[in-house]
Amino acid sequence: MMRKVFYVIFVFPVYQGCIEPFVAETFDFEGALVVDARLTNEEKQHRVLLSRARPFEEEGTVPERDAVVRIVEGSGTNYAFEEVAPGQYLSSAIFGAKENESYQLRITTSNGASYTSNTETMPENVPIADLEIQREVNDLGEDGIAVFVDNSSFGVQPRYFRYDYEENFKIIAPNWDPFTFKVIDSIACSDGDAFQVDIEPKGSTDGRICYGRNASTEILLASTSNLENNSITDFRVRFVNRDNYALTHRYSILVHQFSQSVDAHSYYQSLEAFSVSESIFSEIQPGFLAGNIVSDRDSNENVIGYFETAAVSSKRIFFNYEDLFPDEELPEYPINCRTIGNPQLIPEGYHCTQPPDSVCDGNCDSPLIGQIQTGTIVYAGVAEPADFAAPYYTLPRTCGDCTVLGSKVKPDFWID
Repeated sequence: MMRKVFYVIFVFPVYQGCIEPFVAETFDFEGALVVDARLTNEEKQHRVLLSRARPFEEEGTVPERDAVVRIVEGSGTNYAFEEVAPGQYLSSAIFGAKENESYQLRITTSNGASYTSNTETMPENVPIADLEIQREVNDLGEDGIAVFVDNSSFGVQPRYFRYDYEENFKIIAPNWDPFTFKVIDSIACSDGDAFQVDIEPKGSTDGRICYGRNASTEILLASTSNLENNSITDFRVRFVNRDNYALTHRYSILVHQFSQSVDAHSYYQSLEAFSVSESIFSEIQPGFLAGNIVSDRDSNENVIGYFETAAVSSKRIFFNYEDLFPDEELPEYPINCRTIGNPQLIPEGYHCTQPPDSVCDGNCDSPLIGQIQTGTIVYAGVAEPADFAAPYYTLPRTCGDCTVLGSKVKPDFWID
């Protein structure tokens, strides 16, 4: 069988004044199977993601549908997976991998092709000993907070780790108001009719306090192979600039430590090297990175991904901004909320009665009604009636409604 290859052309924005724009294309593209699978010691439904590689000029994901997915334990136990969303497969049973037990991933696609991973052994779990947040200035001279991990490994054999994290933070809308716009009449624009807008109490505090979430995207690796005491000490997993609004009120970070095999660690090291390569002229060239999953019928077929067995230890920490930055200015909100708006109205044909029963009529060209209907602004107060001015002050929605940035639902784990 002839092996298909694909070519990827990188275009960098260097010397843009001397280089004409070029639209790169992919030739002889091979839609390789992409596998994202990790089995841990956690008692849960484990997940396997299957998709197909796509040409880089196309957008979106191509999920691999209707596959048969299972993990086989060395003892002979089979764990079946069910497709719960396009290309997303969850184990039918809740289970956790056993230490020193072997596991193998097996996949059969809807066209009958089958794929098998190497047999992988669940490593010994190494718990996180300490998770600490400190104020520091990084190598770029930025002031902020750094998150450090310590652990203590067993025995004398080198240990290999990968880290990821989830950060959660409290958001308070700086210009939340108990009143909101009420559209009384939105059918206008004929025979001199006018829109009618009023204000009314919101009836709840929704949109005043929210909770944001960010997940790590970088590859964070550590090992004890060159350390005398076989322990990780003061390994930095996260730095947050003090100007980041996520720190403004209360911040939390959950760090996961994955104890890996040396082969899995080597794979992620290679993946990291590909992702940080800044020049196509560097010694490391982008290309296919072989994992531990192969086609059962065609040894030349590329399969992208790695079936990893990893023991997990997790730890969460909370802190308030003033804990590390006492009596210091808070970070700025993501958008400017200091300048209130006063949308212009065509003055003919509208009037405002006096508060508290303000009813304002505007004609078809009113930007106020349009912005209310599209949800781009929030009420910010009653303006003094004046020619060519709208009767209400407004602000961008984000200033008075934090659900633009996060969820109004307080996480179950959150501690104030």
